[in-house]
This record gives sequence, structure tokens and C-alpha cells, in this order.
Amino acid sequence: MTLLKSRNRQSRRKRLAAGGLFAVILLPGLFGTAAVPEAARRIPISLHSDDVLPTGNQWISLPDIRSSDGSLNTFNVLSMRHRGLLQVAGDHGAPVLRPYFMANGKPLEFSNPSWELIEYWIPYAHLAIAGLDATLTWCAPPDSRAAFLRMTLVNRKSEPVEVTMGVRATFGAIDRVTYVPVELRGEHSVGAAPWVDPAEAFSYITTDTDFAWTLLHPGSKALVTAPPTTAAPAVEASRTKTLAPGESVEAIFILAAGIEEFSAAHNARALREQIDRNGSERIIEETAAWLSARTRTTGKADLDLLMNRNFLFTTLYAWGRTIDTEQLVGVTSRSPRYYVSAAYWDRDAMLWSFPGLLDTDPAMARDALEYALNTQLRNTGTHSRFIDGIVLEDGFQLDEAAAPVIALASYLRRTHDTAFLAAHRAAVARLGDGLLRRFDPTTGLYSSLQDSQDEFQRLPFITYDNALVWRALNDLAELYKQLNDPSTSQEMTKRAASLHEAILAHCVSASAPGAGGPIFASATDGKDFVFTEIPPGSLLKLPALGFVAETDPAFVRTYEWLHSKNYAFSYADQPFGFPGSYRLPFTTSWSIADHLLLAAGRDQALKILRASDWDGGIITEGVDPASARMDQAGRAFATAAGYVAHAICQLACTEAVR
Repeated sequence: MTLLKSRNRQSRRKRLAAGGLFAVILLPGLFGTAAVPEAARRIPISLHSDDVLPTGNQWISLPDIRSSDGSLNTFNVLSMRHRGLLQVAGDHGAPVLRPYFMANGKPLEFSNPSWELIEYWIPYAHLAIAGLDATLTWCAPPDSRAAFLRMTLVNRKSEPVEVTMGVRATFGAIDRVTYVPVELRGEHSVGAAPWVDPAEAFSYITTDTDFAWTLLHPGSKALVTAPPTTAAPAVEASRTKTLAPGESVEAIFILAAGIEEFSAAHNARALREQIDRNGSERIIEETAAWLSARTRTTGKADLDLLMNRNFLFTTLYAWGRTIDTEQLVGVTSRSPRYYVSAAYWDRDAMLWSFPGLLDTDPAMARDALEYALNTQLRNTGTHSRFIDGIVLEDGFQLDEAAAPVIALASYLRRTHDTAFLAAHRAAVARLGDGLLRRFDPTTGLYSSLQDSQDEFQRLPFITYDNALVWRALNDLAELYKQLNDPSTSQEMTKRAASLHEAILAHCVSASAPGAGGPIFASATDGKDFVFTEIPPGSLLKLPALGFVAETDPAFVRTYEWLHSKNYAFSYADQPFGFPGSYRLPFTTSWSIADHLLLAAGRDQALKILRASDWDGGIITEGVDPASARMDQAGRAFATAAGYVAHAICQLACTEAVR
């Protein structure tokens, strides 16, 4: 192992040639004069040994902190150049950053600690072992382009103890992630961080440095434990001190990323300087204050924990800023645990995550709309896109075409931001034209190629999608009224009324097997009907859209049929069952959220919400109807997290919207 030599500014050319550095640092005082709560909420959480905890901010995601020992498996940033996530992993599945503790030269087994969340988001682990209290805190301050790990030890023994706290960092792989990880080929190296000490920069190099990350470790010494240029360069940084009885010690490790070595190192340095000025505890408190301002309450601790973790997860994992263009972008999830991570859907962003932003952070909701109405506008309605707006999966989906209109109207109702509406008048016209192009004059309905579960639908007129267009046409009428265009407003009102009549005339049928009378079909061509459930675009949403009342006879019969043995995927005989589909054969998170807003299903929905552990508390695509165990494929689902959190808040939040 080679001891890293001290660095100084005069040797900056030599240091730059040696490679970049990734730092983990904590910044105090980062948030100016923002109020800091006297005592941030600390919420104990129960985790399985194989669970992970996500945290992060708009710049850096730490998606999989291991509950078993606090190690960070991977971290990632968004890259516009790469149209998705850049994910850093350790060597052959090892954590990218693994903390450790030692006492009198022997390892302390920091295994299965107790965990708390500070303000629902900052993971804090504690373990009493061998007469010592050991803690880990992972914190990513808002607006910082870095995150930090704070480690502490307190000597509870009656005699002095020599203790060591450290981390082992490895750079084994860098993947581009849009849906699936694709390993990037190039040189991995580590060297002294340019102009920042004590820190190391890890570089990914092709013809030039394409990406770098830094580990900054004030007060600690570092060793290169694998060759500086190798398939998996590695660094170990640690601090040793003899603790008197009752004495404590802290070590800070800062993790930061950049487009090359200088930016990575100085992103870390900025956080270290804030920590140096104000202390790590103050930085954690200020981060907690920022988080607290984006939470709500139901008055029930268990619902608050689920709701607020998922509000924050949708805020910081369905949205983020790219490391190379600094633009806010929307994605399904910034966690690679979700099987279609790092891509953009209008429906996911505008119908599922966006309402959660409005509940907690209207200013960010405005930025999210700005992105949807600019970068993503030209391909609105197309199945899925990369974060730069280019088509990823082609195929028209009517619900996606309607989604930005509905989001914009809800934003206007909440904020009365007419200046924003006026600035996007052309986008409103384009969105309206996109919907009208799908109009079928024979039936008066609007067509789609694919349904809300992203599957081809042979019959072109999907009932839920048309009800959503009805909602969007009414919203367009409202928007044009505010734009002082009464003629277009009246036209949209008339179109909405005609569509309402067409849906009732063509999308209701008595031919469903076992139904007690006419019910809503899921799709039709005006002659034939499909009777099924499409959970992400459910017929059970019709009352929430305002299309029919929950007591409407056709809706009541539809509800009863979908929950009966006549429907193959009803799961009505299961303890945690709600209707699924051939595509989603389990109780889905969308269905749980939709039932929260229906009197008939509310109690069962609350039962399922509370029975499931979800993904360590983070919403998944759904749960097993027999056991309430999470669906394995759809973990860490950031946009659905917003959808469920919003439904909980609609049902139970006790205070007014901020």
C-alpha cells in the first residue's frame, strides 16, 4: 500500500495529470439564515437486514445504503450527455464506500444497527458495542453538489480506548443507466485531488476525463490500497484517536462528483468549508429544516412516516439536476433498483409525481412544469423519452398527451401564477391540438395506440383515457379563460360536454359476464368491448376525475364486477387484494391510492398500506395480495411514490397547503 503524499497548489499540474478525486463532505451554513428547528424529528424505523435506505439531493443520489452495516453500494448522478444516470459501483459487487470502526487495533462488528430517519430522509444508525457507542449519519444537503458521511464514537468504558474510524472506497465500474445498466469502457484511475487536500479523485477516462468523483476526508489519512490505474482503484481513509472515558470523536467523509477532476474535488471542498465554519451538526440541522418544510401531517405517525418519506422520495428521485447541463429533469426513478429507471413519461411525471410536488413544494412544481412544457413538449404523448426529450419507446398514449394539461391547470388553481401561463401560451395551444388530432367524429371519442400500462390496445377507444381527455378539455377551457380567449374557452367546454355524452353512450355495456347490469368497459371500438382493469389508468379513478359520482349506478356495478369472482384478477378473496390485470397480476400501488379516495375501498386500502413493509418504506409497483410483500421488480418507484403520498394527503392531511 502506498501512502498518499501531501499536496499543495504549486504541484497542481502534476496532481491533475494523476487523475481526479471524489469527496464526501458536510457543509455547515449552506442555507444562509434559514430557520433551523430546535430539535429535528427523529423517527425510528424497522428494517430487514437486506433492506436499503435511499437519500440524496437534486445533484447526487445515494440509492442503496445497506441497513446491515451502513455501507453505500452505489451512487449516481444524472447526465444529459449520457441521457440517464451515471452510476458508480465498487469492485465486483463490493460497496463503493464501506465504513468501519476499530478499537485497540481490533475491528468492531458494526452489524445490524438500529436506524432512525432525521426528518424522514437523513439516515442515522446507532450501535452500542464493546463499551462504545458508534453512529453513522448520511446527509446530502440541498443545493450542495456533494454528500457526507459522519461517523462518531463515544467511549462508555472506564478506561481509555484507542479507536479508529474509516472508509474503504473502490471504483470498480461506471454504468450508464436508462432502464438497464450498461458498463462504460475506459480507464479507471485515482490520484491526489487537484488543489484540494486531503482528498483523492477517481477518474473515468476515455480520450479525456469523462467523469470524476472525489473522496474528501478532513482529519483523516489515506492509503491507496490498489494501484492508482487499474480496473478497480481503491483508497482507504481513516482517523485514529485515543478516547478517555466519556470522550467522543467524529470523522467526516465527503463524496462529490463532477464532469472532471477539478469540479469533483471543489464540489467536495465547498461542503467541507461549510462544515469547517459551522460544524456537521449545524449542517444536518439545516438540511433537516429544508426537509421539514416539505412535509405534511395526517396526525397519525405511521401514515406520516409513509407519506413523508415518499413525498421526499418523489421530490428527490423523480426529479434531479444533470451534472453537465445543470437542468432539472424528470425521470421514473433515479434509483437503479427500478427496472425502467431514468426515463421520462408524461403520465409518470405529470399525473403521479407532480401532485406530490404541489402538496409540498409549489416552486419546484413550477420548475417541473417548465421542463415538461419545453424540453419534453415536442414528443408529448409518446410512450417514453430520454431526459433530453428524444424518443426512447415510440407509441402514442392518450393519457400521456392529456397529462401536462391537467398538471398545468392544477398548478394554476393552486398558485394563481398567471404569468407562467401567459409565458407558455404556445405550449397550451400545442397540447390542445395534440389531443384534438385524436378525435374520431364517428363515435365522438379519442383514440390511443397503447393503454396506461404501456401495452398495445387493439380497440382504440380507452374509457379511462377518454375520461382523462374530458378532464383536460375542461381544464383547457379554464386555461383559455384566464388567457382572455373566451371563444376557445367556450369551444373546449362544448367539446368536453360532447365527449362526456359519447363516453356514456359508447363505453358502457351490459355484456360483461356476471355483471348486474351495464358497466364501464375498459376499451371499445364502438361495437366490441374489453372488460378488464388497467391499474395505472383505472376505471376506479372516474369519480376522482369528477366524471361520475361514486354513487352512479354504472360505476357502482363496475366497482362490484372488478371486485368479484367474475373478474380473473380481482383478488377479492385475498386478504390484501385489489383488482390487478394480466400485465400487473398483483395489488398495485395505484389501486391502493385510488381506493383511498373511494368510500367503498378506503378501509381495505389503509389496511394494505399499513401491512406492507414496501421497499424499506419506499413505494413499489405493488404488493402480493396474499402476503402484502412488495413486488420485486418495481422497487424504488419514485413517481408512484408521489402518487400514493398525494392520495394519503388528500384523505388525511390535517393542515392547509403551505
